[in-house]
Amino acid sequence: MSSPDLRDLAAFAETLADLSRATILARLEEATAAEIKSDGSPVTAVDRAVEQALRNRIAAAYPDHGVFGEEFPSLNPDAERVWVIDPIDGTKQFMAGLPLYASLIALAERGSFVLGVMDFPATAERWSGGRDLPATHNGEAVKARTCASLSRAMVCAGTPSRGSERQVAAILRLARSGLINVWGSSAYGFALVASGRIDLAIDCGLDAYDLAAAAAVVEAAGGLACDWQGNPLTLQSEGEVLLAGDRRVLDEAVDLLAS
Repeated sequence: MSSPDLRDLAAFAETLADLSRATILARLEEATAAEIKSDGSPVTAVDRAVEQALRNRIAAAYPDHGVFGEEFPSLNPDAERVWVIDPIDGTKQFMAGLPLYASLIALAERGSFVLGVMDFPATAERWSGGRDLPATHNGEAVKARTCASLSRAMVCAGTPSRGSERQVAAILRLARSGLINVWGSSAYGFALVASGRIDLAIDCGLDAYDLAAAAAVVEAAGGLACDWQGNPLTLQSEGEVLLAGDRRVLDEAVDLLAS
């Protein structure tokens, strides 16, 4: 049996996002009932229901693929192709009724992210893209924008409370080096890099399932994704992430963080 084409897998990823959105919207009344996990983060029954539904769909369609998700143990993690799932990125926002939570679905091939879908059920928005595939927002093509320097950039930073004292200081310094800075938009800010609305996004304290879909979508839009040292993001990446529309801004950011 031949290996599925990436376009077929991208279409399948869209069906996963449809399933995720439908599951979340059907269970909004359960948003406020949460448990606190060992790492101190909340999880709801909806998080788990979404991830289980996606795992079931993947197992039925591609039983030889692996799955790496937030809420359950990894399945076949050494497979050539591994689906990377954050069922609800922004569970705190989901619980509070803030509309910027997302389902993040990506595919890693030999560790590198080759396609991603970022679905925002509350705003009915979806960003998709991948290797040799266009980046889109609700089906319309998007492109990351050029920016000559960090001093001209709009910088989006994640929630500072998530990082160490060193990381918070670095994020503050970088954000203040930009022309304009905005805070706390998480995955939505990442998506806006792909749409050319934000020049640079920085965050820390992330796992691969937090960053995989954004990396694939931003790169499909002509942007760049790396860790704070400038290394490509892979399935083994965790912690610190930079997303940018222009190489000049990204290089300045990496240099500033190194200093």
